[in-house]
Amino acid sequence: MIEDDFDKMVRRMFESFFSRSGGLSDEGSITIRTNLEGISAPSIGMNPGNVATAPMVEKIDLGDTCVFVVETASTNQPPMIRAEGRELIVEFGTEQGEKVNLEIPYAIDVDKSSFSFRNGIIEIHLLRAADDSSSSDTTERYLRSI
Repeated sequence: MIEDDFDKMVRRMFESFFSRSGGLSDEGSITIRTNLEGISAPSIGMNPGNVATAPMVEKIDLGDTCVFVVETASTNQPPMIRAEGRELIVEFGTEQGEKVNLEIPYAIDVDKSSFSFRNGIIEIHLLRAADDSSSSDTTERYLRSI
């Protein structure tokens, strides 16, 4: 008895839902009617334009350490990462010479900071400078890869 009421209720729900675009036939199969006028198929060789997007960057500030995670489209060549004052310049190994400038919250120790690159993901670990001898404020250098 309960199963019959449930089946009737579900059938009514389907009938009301599909009544605009078709309906249920007596056998229980669904018929959908559509109007496809004005819809054309895309032409072959269609150029979507410039779909290149900027690399996704995530910054994680851990006090004396700052970590940047950069997702790139390039998985072949490792990047070149240079510290200039309070700015980090990430140059990708592409023919277009693509680069990203990242703002550093404090002077970093260039000797102790490093980056890793795998499968298009760059992970940059920056350590706060304790003195001016290897600080990014006084020394412009490339970070080492680990």
